[in-house]
Amino acid sequence: MGEQDGHSRPATVAVAEWTRSSRSYVRQAWVCIMSQLRRALRTVSHKETLAEVITRQDGPYTLDPERVSVDLWEAHQSLVAARPSHITEHRLAAVQLLGELYRGDLAEDVTAEWIEAPREALLRDVLDAFSALAHTLDDTDPEQALILLERARTLDRYNEALYAGIARLQARLGQRDAVTRTLALLAKTLGELDEHPSQETVSLCEFLQHSDPADTSRRRAG
Repeated sequence: MGEQDGHSRPATVAVAEWTRSSRSYVRQAWVCIMSQLRRALRTVSHKETLAEVITRQDGPYTLDPERVSVDLWEAHQSLVAARPSHITEHRLAAVQLLGELYRGDLAEDVTAEWIEAPREALLRDVLDAFSALAHTLDDTDPEQALILLERARTLDRYNEALYAGIARLQARLGQRDAVTRTLALLAKTLGELDEHPSQETVSLCEFLQHSDPADTSRRRAG
């Protein structure tokens, strides 16, 4: 939007004002912001003598990874360790740690537009990590695969494919009553959006409720 539309967000206003300001003013404003950030870090860490944690070495200003631990950094490291190219046991440990680190949307209190894309990307990557490992384990360790999909469901409550995957694993484990409850939970959850489970999912659950565990592998998602 052009300037004639105004700037509703403080950060946007600051950028607009800085653009029109002299270099000396921008430099002073930046020093002030960095000072406030350092003070805030000392306050939240309860360490008045906190060493310098903001660094710059021929590049952008960053937090010093030698002195600061950030859960988002750890989450990204876990996502790398959870890739299919790694050993299954290591992937499981990485995904379990990821489940501990990812406790909600990235910067959930931030409403700015710029955070929306990285927020959705992180959620997608986390769900993919859980789902991919569950798919790897569903034949050898269906109970662990079920745990992974149940965890993924708590992160994306309206994802119908997750409920279908959960129902398949429940049927494979002989938990036919659980399949019924899973379908009911899906219907209730989608009802919050005035939507209903697809006929495909309903038919799948009806099949699973009356099938032998050995038959469910034929109805797995591709």
